Amino acid sequence: MRLPIMKNKTLKYYLLGGIIALLILYVILAIQIPAVKMRIFFFALWFFGEIYLWITILKSFKNTWKRKTPFLILLVLYWLPACVLGITMGVLAIKGVHQLDKTIYLTVVGVCIIQYLIKFMIFTFVLMYDVIATSIKIFRKNINTEKGKRILLRISLGAYVVAFVLMIYGTIWGAHNFKIREVNIDGYGIKSMSDRELTIVLLSDLHLATWRNHSSIEKAVQMVNDQQPDLIFLTGDLVQFVSEEFVEYMPILSQLRATYGIYSVLGNHDYGRYAYFKTDSARKEDVFKLILYQTLLGWNVLNNESVKIYNDSIPLGLTVAGVEFYSPKRMFVNEGDLIKTFQNVDTNDYIILLSHDPQAWDDVLLKNLPANLTLSGHTHGMQLGIYTSRFRLSPASILYKHWGGLYEKQDKLLYVNVGLGSVGFPARVGMPPEITVIRLKL
Repeated sequence: MRLPIMKNKTLKYYLLGGIIALLILYVILAIQIPAVKMRIFFFALWFFGEIYLWITILKSFKNTWKRKTPFLILLVLYWLPACVLGITMGVLAIKGVHQLDKTIYLTVVGVCIIQYLIKFMIFTFVLMYDVIATSIKIFRKNINTEKGKRILLRISLGAYVVAFVLMIYGTIWGAHNFKIREVNIDGYGIKSMSDRELTIVLLSDLHLATWRNHSSIEKAVQMVNDQQPDLIFLTGDLVQFVSEEFVEYMPILSQLRATYGIYSVLGNHDYGRYAYFKTDSARKEDVFKLILYQTLLGWNVLNNESVKIYNDSIPLGLTVAGVEFYSPKRMFVNEGDLIKTFQNVDTNDYIILLSHDPQAWDDVLLKNLPANLTLSGHTHGMQLGIYTSRFRLSPASILYKHWGGLYEKQDKLLYVNVGLGSVGFPARVGMPPEITVIRLKL
């Protein structure tokens, strides 16, 4: 079977097709999910890697593809994720986020992203091999490096299968295998009339549209209530796109119980910037609805404000402050105001700051703001890695200095919850969804 891919002219067609696909994808994202439109550069890199890897496979095993059947099987399996993703983006363009079955959409896109992540890993190894081989050929022109490349591709295929199986496990079981992590914190001798230990449960990043059924959230709620918490904190990203995702889970979330109340802050996904709205006023109205829904459940949404905690009329010596989404890196969402958040706090209290993004802690330290303990989420631990009581490793550390667990500096503490839900891809491998139980001695 003759392979036209071997011609430079056909390579141009691949690249031209890729550029056109990227431009169409950019337009769809810019309209329907404006917050992620700049990720087109990552998609461009992924597409380039996919084309490069495809050409490499065809060239390295060209004798195999002389038979039509193996080539057609490879053709279908290799490009199937791209075709499925293309169809899904077409549905998104036609229906829009508001009319989309968000759970199915996120699952399909997530599975495709898993494919691209694995392919890109293989592409990286192949590219490194080609760079090294080309360098060697400068000094030894007659050396044959193709055999080594074929071996690398066969090993990569095995790695692909292993990685795919792990991701399937992470999707079916890992993403629903909730882990309770307990943390003991001493209040540094802060004087309190309560003189007791408080049980605090921290939840973050529920991303409600990503769950394929209600049973997982029901299980999580039961696990939280089993702790008999004094306080429950939620540090943002309750929804993925819009406030309506919260509505169907309200009967379940209304069952959460805490002696001194439930407090929450907004995450970047809670501001409606991952969905299309005709006007910014419509987007802000959607944010207001999300706050209203939480209020109807009896939750306290803290928007750049603080509240002193009482047992009846007796102060517990504890203040909870909540900042709207805030990042020192100035993301497309940056509604937070740390100065305003702390302006009315009682500095004699033990002060807990709720901030979706843990990077706000950098400013807490820099400005010496009166937060004894900061609680955050946002990172998800990249939903991939190793997270035990003795050892933590995750690609999240590339993006975040503080991505999971407890950190201490300047007599201030930060705890980062790696999230309950999933985002990007619907799987967790070695990074189970977390329910944090904090035993705070005041």
